[in-house]
Amino acid sequence: MGFEAIGIALLGFGVGLAFRFNVLLAILLLLLLLSIGYSIAHHFGFLKAVLTIMGAQVIAQSSYFVGLVVRSWMSGFRR
Repeated sequence: MGFEAIGIALLGFGVGLAFRFNVLLAILLLLLLLSIGYSIAHHFGFLKAVLTIMGAQVIAQSSYFVGLVVRSWMSGFRR
């Protein structure tokens, strides 16, 4: 699950750098569906499935926030 977490973090960071909130919502919905499918495919119990879904969402949203901060910092640096 380590490489998947890195991929999710890079995806969130990239979305934060390049796009607005509407794109994040679409990505989070897709990520929710993929996390549910991953949990079902690996026969996770309810608690482990919920933690997997929450973990993926937290990683994506926090890296999106970091991307927004970097984008804001870079736009202030250009001025």
